[in-house]
Amino acid sequence: MAWRFKASKYKNAAPIVPKPEACIRDICVGSYQTYGNNICASAAFMAFNWEHVGSSLAVLPLDDCGRKSKTMPLLHAHSDTITDMEFSPFHDGLLLTGSQDSLVKVWHIPPEGLKESLSTAECTLSQKQRRVENVGFHPVADGLIHVASGHEFALWDLTKQKEAFVNKDHGEVIQSSSWKKDGRLIATSCKDKKVRIIDPRASSAVLDVANSHQNIKDSRIVWLGDQDRILTTGFDSARLRQIMIRDVRNLSQTQKTLELDCSTGILMPLFDPDTNMLFLAGKGDTTILYMELTDREPYLIEGLRHSGEQTKGACLVPKRALRVMEAEVNRVLQLAGSTVVPIMYQVPRKSYRDYHADLYPETSGAVTYLSAPMWLQNQDYPLPSISMHPDANNTQVHRGNLEEVVTTILAMPPLKKIDAKKPITPVQVEEPVKPVAKPQSEPKDEDRIDFVNVKDLIKDMERQKSKEPKTTDYSKETNGFHKKIIDNGHDNFIDKKVLDAEPEIVENIEKIDEDNEKTMENNEKTIYRAEKTIEKNDSSDSVESSLSRSNSLINGMPVQVPKPLPRSSISEPGSGEEHSEAPKPKPRTTTVPISGYKPRLGPKPFSTSSGSEDFSFDKVFSVPAVPGMTKSDSATSPITTAGTPMTSTPTAKESSEEKDKSLSPTSDVEVATKEEYINGKSDTSLEEEVNSSDSGYRPKTPSTAERRKLFETTDGNQSIAERRRAYEARSVSVAVESDTPPSPAPLRRRDSLKSRKSPEREDKRASVPNVTTKRTSTVFGKVSKFRHLKGTPGHKSTCVENIKNISRQISGECNGFYANGVRCAVPLSGGGGRIGVVELPGGATPAARAAAAAPGGVAPAALLHAAPLQDWAWDPHCDRRLLVACDDGLVREWILPDGGLQESTNEPARTFAAHPDKIYLIRFHPTASDLLTTAAHDLTVKIWDLSEEEPKVAITLTGHTDQIFAIDWSQSGEYLATVCKDGLVRIFEPRASPEALRSGRGPPGGRGARVVWALGDTRLVVTGFDKVSERQILLYCASDLSAPLCTVGLDVSPAILQTYIDHDSGTLFLTGRGDSTIYCYEVACEAPYVAPLSHHRAASLHQGIAFLQKNMVAVDKVEFARALRLTNGNIEPLSFTVPRIKSELFQDDLFPPTAVTWEPWQSAKDWLAGRTAPPRTVSLQPPGMEPLSAHTTPATPRPEKPQQKPKPDLIKSHVPLDPKEKQDSIMKSMSARVQMDLKLEQDSMEGVEEAEWDH
Repeated sequence: MAWRFKASKYKNAAPIVPKPEACIRDICVGSYQTYGNNICASAAFMAFNWEHVGSSLAVLPLDDCGRKSKTMPLLHAHSDTITDMEFSPFHDGLLLTGSQDSLVKVWHIPPEGLKESLSTAECTLSQKQRRVENVGFHPVADGLIHVASGHEFALWDLTKQKEAFVNKDHGEVIQSSSWKKDGRLIATSCKDKKVRIIDPRASSAVLDVANSHQNIKDSRIVWLGDQDRILTTGFDSARLRQIMIRDVRNLSQTQKTLELDCSTGILMPLFDPDTNMLFLAGKGDTTILYMELTDREPYLIEGLRHSGEQTKGACLVPKRALRVMEAEVNRVLQLAGSTVVPIMYQVPRKSYRDYHADLYPETSGAVTYLSAPMWLQNQDYPLPSISMHPDANNTQVHRGNLEEVVTTILAMPPLKKIDAKKPITPVQVEEPVKPVAKPQSEPKDEDRIDFVNVKDLIKDMERQKSKEPKTTDYSKETNGFHKKIIDNGHDNFIDKKVLDAEPEIVENIEKIDEDNEKTMENNEKTIYRAEKTIEKNDSSDSVESSLSRSNSLINGMPVQVPKPLPRSSISEPGSGEEHSEAPKPKPRTTTVPISGYKPRLGPKPFSTSSGSEDFSFDKVFSVPAVPGMTKSDSATSPITTAGTPMTSTPTAKESSEEKDKSLSPTSDVEVATKEEYINGKSDTSLEEEVNSSDSGYRPKTPSTAERRKLFETTDGNQSIAERRRAYEARSVSVAVESDTPPSPAPLRRRDSLKSRKSPEREDKRASVPNVTTKRTSTVFGKVSKFRHLKGTPGHKSTCVENIKNISRQISGECNGFYANGVRCAVPLSGGGGRIGVVELPGGATPAARAAAAAPGGVAPAALLHAAPLQDWAWDPHCDRRLLVACDDGLVREWILPDGGLQESTNEPARTFAAHPDKIYLIRFHPTASDLLTTAAHDLTVKIWDLSEEEPKVAITLTGHTDQIFAIDWSQSGEYLATVCKDGLVRIFEPRASPEALRSGRGPPGGRGARVVWALGDTRLVVTGFDKVSERQILLYCASDLSAPLCTVGLDVSPAILQTYIDHDSGTLFLTGRGDSTIYCYEVACEAPYVAPLSHHRAASLHQGIAFLQKNMVAVDKVEFARALRLTNGNIEPLSFTVPRIKSELFQDDLFPPTAVTWEPWQSAKDWLAGRTAPPRTVSLQPPGMEPLSAHTTPATPRPEKPQQKPKPDLIKSHVPLDPKEKQDSIMKSMSARVQMDLKLEQDSMEGVEEAEWDH
């Protein structure tokens, strides 16, 4: 029969979509402009971009499903969008990521998954400030990765963390790359419309070049297994999607060119070399194509299509993770807008009870004998293949962190000639031989099977001992379960390949089998019963059962099998010293989450230690220590006897960690401190014991009378009620002097709507001693005047709508949007760096004069730069002057015409070289004119005098050891504060010394930070990230940076907090790029230092926000701050006001004399000469507006209190009254009792309807 008539086994492979319950739902996925697939998978985990920024990854178990919380643990990998990611083929927990922040990082995912957010990488590799496009592991050599960044293609050796190869022959950005299956060659597709074949170990690396798809849009390439063919997807000159197949031996000619459609979605090719199945998923498409590849015409045979949700990313699952007993030949993970859908491609068969070997050819395994140094020394070795049979022990591979992996790679033995003939998988060879070599060794506890029929086993051992003592020792060593331990219960525990490869080993194994044949037959029934028991007990935990094979070796070291979560102790207090009795298994009614997440539990019932133990109400009320008393006196309860055992408490470290988590304003974690650990039981074990129907747990609940009696009774000591009243009446000074360690002030009062006497409120008071439950005025002293500030967006006529081509590719140090009262500067997409200048329409600010924008959209005139933008700033003393810093180290000065920029231009007023490398930040001096500050990649801060015709460096500040995140001048212009990636906050006095005046520890995270002065240059506010990537606010005293005065946790988000402070009111505004909330706080000199105000929540996300100077606020509307908000194409004014009843008066308590920031106080020459200018302030009171303090209002009389009944005069009561007085008293008493009714009689009568008057 001709080959074309032979039916393929995979022709009818059908996509099977699971139910929504089996998918991962409610995830946050954005739209990313990258050359990657946005999702990847190993045999254990999947990873995909998270949220709209894409700088974080969600890492979940491969078989995970269900709804996901917004606060689940994430991998906070980079400071910008992650462009590509890939898992190692030899380690299911080793993840490689590349990002737009020019960094490549290697991460280790623990076998149990992420229990908490991870932000510390195993290693970080820099790509010379160029955006990383794609990354990947070598398919054969362990420890070798490739990185495509800009025009360069590089190989990195992870054992040395150095570049081993660099190629710069690409004329444009590298869009995609793919290795040949044997790892000798790699193919790349480039934006210059060409494909290249590269041999990194050859003298001339580029072996061949050919023209490819004639469109610069994204092109993908994939090597077709071990064949000499490559497949590319892209677009032709007419924007039609194309598929091309080429033979690398004749690269210039295409074997097949297939045109599909004119859709704009980029085709992501997913190829399985074992089955020649090709999947094409287009970004934005709702259809995934399936084609089968052949080596002759027609080359591509289309199969069944899958139609579903819109695709944002896709990847193939490794073959080791497929369900072979369901005839699953491939699985595609589809990343949609809010779900991850696992699409199983199943070959229809009559029955799925048996293993269909014809569907599963041997595939590449997870074991290699070739290391990166060997490969770089021109050594090659094929990757050993494994069988897909369920008996082949194809489990997950976890080899520890990167340091352990590198140690294993460097310990690989050199390759031998005998090894090149027939590779042997050590997983199945060493285990049968090991018992013979060491017959006296005992098996591990994790391999031992406890469910054994002891009587039958002893009889079999005695019977075999009388015949063959050697066999008896062997059976004893394996505990009678040799078959179960070696091959996990499968019949065939020796691979046929091993039998062919090593005849000597096979002879030994055959002898052992002959000796043990009788023993195995006698123990067959016992084995069956034990297997059946184990299957029943392990049916609820599929991961544990699938990973029970712990004796296999990978690359010369044992596989580290992930262990299930430990069960919390349910022992009684004091039982830790008694180990005589082994713990007994209890039936479990609640499932343990495999991924390690701790579910949020409901309230736990009250319980005592046991029925015979005395009852203690200290565990119910949890009264904290009274200030001024010793711990022993405060902890002693009048109802606690001497024989009552003490409750177990966690360590101080654990309690402080839990306390920090609970004080985050957005945290949903319940506070669990020592009061929650009742009688030595943790919350998990207690809930288990309560919910278990078989447990003998019965809580002992006292009656109401007994409870009241115990609460009020005093037994010579202080009662609980008195102790509680003393605690609530404590002073602030006593609370500070207590033994409790200081903690951040609570910002979110989640229980503010509850009753003060509610049990939940009392429990929280007990669990967190520093968190007071008093009203706001008591906590913060006096109530802030800005407590109820309100943010109001401007009218539509004052907005600029539909701005085209706004760029989002801005560095993390730049705020991305700057404005003054007349115009604003926004970044635009396009070649080089473009800044669009937008004139503000009238009404947006008092100084805006431009006409309203056209409704069709705005294409602003742009300032064109040859290099990418880094930062820009408006001169605060001249609204027509804009300075721009670029990636090439140059600063360009632009002077705009009076009417605004009418057309795009690339000719600045002047240009000067400020630094040898790219500039991070650029800021003007607040009080001196023509004074500019720049911070750059050379770790220096320079102050420039712009008054000269050729700008000159006046001062150079040094001392930074890493990237400078932010700088800020003090309000007086005397000091400069910086925050650096090295974790230090520095204060400089530039005119005194180029070195830092003082420094202190800042935010621990290296992902970006901001700094701003506050409270008359006496405080520093620093925002950044902690070790678990939670955004934080730190307040420092400017005279002492050793430790922050206050630390406030905000939330977990990758966006860097941008800060602005209104110096007159001390109001701090915080928001991040991509956020929709502007957080507002008041900074004060006394505790708690940072107090929350009413936050403003916008209707849409913003790309940036710029606050205006004080002379731009509308004082007559009680507006104390005004900002401009840049959204996705719009600019809208935002007004922050304070509600006042008498708004027609000038609120002089809200508007003190403000510092003049829109005019210079002195010249640059005077400032550099050391002269100090007196502060310039001005009153914001409009003319003719009366101040509130001078407006006198008549005092309103207080309502008279009802007269109380006079007390009887005992003396007058015995004196006889005068007849007239007696008559008057009788008349008054009678008139008081008479009811007066002024209602007329006719008022109660009913009238006649209008319709009746006509009759």
